[in-house]
Amino acid sequence: MILATHMYAVIELLPREIVLKNTLLSLVLVCFGFVGLSRLSCPNLFTIVYRNYFSNKVYDSTLNDSEKISPFANVMLILNLIISLNICLVSMVNSTLEDELLIKLAFFVSWIYLFLCFISHRLIAMIFEDKSFGRTIGMFTQQVFNFSGLLLLVLALFALLNDAYKVWIQCIVYFVIISLPLAKIIKGVIYAKINNYRWLYIILYLCTLEILPVVLLWHYFVGKI
Repeated sequence: MILATHMYAVIELLPREIVLKNTLLSLVLVCFGFVGLSRLSCPNLFTIVYRNYFSNKVYDSTLNDSEKISPFANVMLILNLIISLNICLVSMVNSTLEDELLIKLAFFVSWIYLFLCFISHRLIAMIFEDKSFGRTIGMFTQQVFNFSGLLLLVLALFALLNDAYKVWIQCIVYFVIISLPLAKIIKGVIYAKINNYRWLYIILYLCTLEILPVVLLWHYFVGKI
């Protein structure tokens, strides 16, 4: 009888939700590590990220040292964004898919979206034949991603540790995810209008490089889950 009980305890499996949550919490700790490393290279990191997100300065404006983030810190913040975004998607989405497949799907969709965002400013420079506009959009992208990544990391931690408020946190997460392209679009349109770009170019920029990728990837993601 004792032997049978012992064997049962050995082969007892943890529920799927607990295993997934433990995995996601481990990834949250990794993200905090990335943020910690970025702050070591930039002591005023949080102040700069917050200030740049709400700044109206463009690429050609003179940026002093208090508005700059080192390339290493930017890389760490982007890694944090990629993982935090995936944690939020996996923990918030209600799906019948296996955990491993859901994680792969979320990673694929988020990575494709972020990749398109990072190359869009180069395409803009080619379409508009204006490198300055492309560099400015690239700077806006970095600013939005750095700020949103920190928000998503905090929300990911709250979502995993507070099941009672998961519905409310889910709404905030979706709002932040929607704000990713929206904030960049607003900054880009304002910059384009100030510099007297034609509306045809602006609409082309919005439809092909901002709105269309989001719609297609969202449709693909929802269709798969």
